[in-house]
Amino acid sequence: MRQNFEWKVKRSNKTTLHLVCLMENCTWKLRAVRRDEETYFHVRSFVNEHTCPLEEIHRRRHRQASAVIIGEVIAPRLQQQDGRLIRLKDIIADMKSMYGIQIMYSKAHTAPRLCVVTECDKDGKFLYFFMSIGASLRGFQTCMRPIIIVDGTHLKGRFGGTMLVATTQDRNEQVYSITFGYGDSENNLSWEWFLDCLKGTLGHSDELVFIFDRYTSIEAGISKVFPYATHTICCWHFSENIKNRFHRKDVTAIMDKGTRTYTEFEYNRYMEELSNLHQNAYDYVIDIGPHKWSCVHCPRRRYKVMTKYAT
Repeated sequence: MRQNFEWKVKRSNKTTLHLVCLMENCTWKLRAVRRDEETYFHVRSFVNEHTCPLEEIHRRRHRQASAVIIGEVIAPRLQQQDGRLIRLKDIIADMKSMYGIQIMYSKAHTAPRLCVVTECDKDGKFLYFFMSIGASLRGFQTCMRPIIIVDGTHLKGRFGGTMLVATTQDRNEQVYSITFGYGDSENNLSWEWFLDCLKGTLGHSDELVFIFDRYTSIEAGISKVFPYATHTICCWHFSENIKNRFHRKDVTAIMDKGTRTYTEFEYNRYMEELSNLHQNAYDYVIDIGPHKWSCVHCPRRRYKVMTKYAT
């Protein structure tokens, strides 16, 4: 690509590979063969001289500038200095400045395919894993509401560990996967590492709203990695905690209504009713913080996403 020419396959099978220049009557060619007992090709002839005018070959649809090749080229610069993924116009500009190729918007759109991060312990043993598909990230950044639901589940297979996931819901309330990963267990270090990788792919944003189940490791990780994002809790788990703590179904029923109401008047009415019914329960939910479980007092919109069911 840097030398501004294209080649095409004249013949390709299990034993022979023959490449020629895209322009007819050009002398550039490469021929390689493979023996039956070998797994690699031997270059038998290579004429590295072009007799065609290279400036005529330069075109918008460069054959060798595939989405896979472009993805490999921009991989070291996939994340910019501000933490955000590289923009499409930056990919197009980079390919133009580095190789003199004007690629189309559609090809640049499919280039950043995958982001995989792994980490091992001091003995070289596998410890953490993070994977995010480029299409999922772009879909979340351009089409989805800024809500991220995080959760973990224990793996019961041979190697154990914990699967860590980040999802959201689209406007049809369908599950949309953002990224997933693996940790040795659901502890502070695992969640902090996973959320740090998530921030590296999504970039910094104060508009994000996180929903989780009050698990202490998740809360600690979000507070450290996304300190300025809005931290909220799953209302179903919150309701179950109240039920198990006070053993009163009427208290739980009032709280379910109080968490989901959208007006200050109704919220105050439910809280007054709760205070008259069970003062300890009222003090408990107020100490946790209405901004974490109430739609009315949430600093940012939750878009009716009140639970972590999407995970």
